[in-house]
Amino acid sequence: MSVYVVKHINKSENNRVEYLLVNFDYFDGNDLIAKLFYQEYQMLSEEKIDGIHYSIIKLHKDFTEYDLIWHEDVGNYIFSLKQDELSLLELEQRLEIIINKLNKMIKS
Repeated sequence: MSVYVVKHINKSENNRVEYLLVNFDYFDGNDLIAKLFYQEYQMLSEEKIDGIHYSIIKLHKDFTEYDLIWHEDVGNYIFSLKQDELSLLELEQRLEIIINKLNKMIKS
């Protein structure tokens, strides 16, 4: 089963655009995703915040900031703190490459 991304509008968070990682519901999966973002885009990650029902990894480089989240109700997802059209397009393009790499790793 391949991992893929679904774009989601979170109405309870001011219509924030989020990208859900389908077939990738792993508590520590975001550690691997953060590592891939570092390898591919040199994005740095802050220390993971672990809660009872969630974990958050903040990724950043220059003026780009993403929150990478695992939540027990929805699994793994990511969103850009900037919700403008250019930032969302950039995240979508980056995610396509990251997901391709991830799927190759899983199939190996």
